[in-house]
Amino acid sequence: MSATLTATPRQKVASEAACPSPDLFRQGMRRLAGACTLITSVAPGQGSAGWAGMTATAVTSVTAEPARLLVCINRSTWVHNIISQSEAIGVNVLGDDALHLAKLFATGIPAAEKFAQGSWLTAASGAPLLTNALVSFDCIVAERVAASTHDIFLCDVRDIFLRDDVGEPLIYFNGTFMPEHPTH
Repeated sequence: MSATLTATPRQKVASEAACPSPDLFRQGMRRLAGACTLITSVAPGQGSAGWAGMTATAVTSVTAEPARLLVCINRSTWVHNIISQSEAIGVNVLGDDALHLAKLFATGIPAAEKFAQGSWLTAASGAPLLTNALVSFDCIVAERVAASTHDIFLCDVRDIFLRDDVGEPLIYFNGTFMPEHPTH
């Protein structure tokens, strides 16, 4: 038995257009569940006083040999500027016990206030890593590709820190952190 998909008028408009509107694209991407991460870096020569961080979902693996990740960062962010200077990136994959950090790092409050929460260590690259992240990757930028408003950072993974207990992931879907609103 086969099913036939019928396009709604909105779907037809999007497929017939040369390019979907940014709003339609954002609505579509909200339906792509993503792992919540804290992307961190450090301004060269500033130690913990130069730490920077933000919440992001645009992270994925590229290759296992060599270990490489892809991280997309908007060029208008302060964190992008710091990464561009230092080429150090920490990718901290959050568990559901870190919801407060995901929300905190998504705000514009000063970095010192963000990093005052949680327990952090300094990786070999200088990037801060969250000690209770499900996994943290210490990375160095290998390549940078301009892509419209963002840069795609291809990062060589230098070290990996795994949490002892696997825990549950923190997911971002349709504008909501999950399991913030668990289903019953």
